[in-house]
Amino acid sequence: MSWAPLCRKQAQDHSCSVATSFPGMAPLYADFAEFEAHDATSRSLTYPKTYRVGDQGLFHKYGTQKNAVDVLIHVRQARRKANINYLHWGTIMDALRGFRVGVVGTAEDGLLKGAEDFRCLPLQELMDIMAGAAVTVGCSSGVMHLAAACGCNLVVWGDNRTYFSETLEKRYKETWNPFRVDVGYASADDWQPEPRRVLDLIGDQVTALSKGP
Repeated sequence: MSWAPLCRKQAQDHSCSVATSFPGMAPLYADFAEFEAHDATSRSLTYPKTYRVGDQGLFHKYGTQKNAVDVLIHVRQARRKANINYLHWGTIMDALRGFRVGVVGTAEDGLLKGAEDFRCLPLQELMDIMAGAAVTVGCSSGVMHLAAACGCNLVVWGDNRTYFSETLEKRYKETWNPFRVDVGYASADDWQPEPRRVLDLIGDQVTALSKGP
């Protein structure tokens, strides 16, 4: 979610731009560039990560409001970062009974009992759902940054470290928050904030939330 704004900035200096990325990524570039899908299977992480994307002119609000989902959850279950996969989703779901809850992400990510399955959707459809949700919940990830770019409020968590000269909390609340969505950030150096803290932050976004015991 930092690469598309960087491309957008470069495109401002040219009369024609062409972007290439993984199949299905066209909605990220459709408003400013021609799109060509490539057949690569892995992504480069060598772009300049010190680049700042705080200039609102480099962003485009993705998605349109089509689905009235109360809470979207990204149940991150990445094997390469298994130590930060959240352990308390059952408690969160118990407290969200009576609300429409959906799960987003890839096939590798988890599905929660009682939640609608919005994983593996085409990107444009996912962005439309995010744009219509009250809040997206999960640990720091590209999915959470995408939700912010769709104008969706966030409840997000991570540690207190400094990444590329800023904390994750600052990144979510300021630098990568071009549309000034409401962000509830739960700091936890072990990436396991107490469920009560997460539910309190969700309750700030969804009215009449039954918090449970």
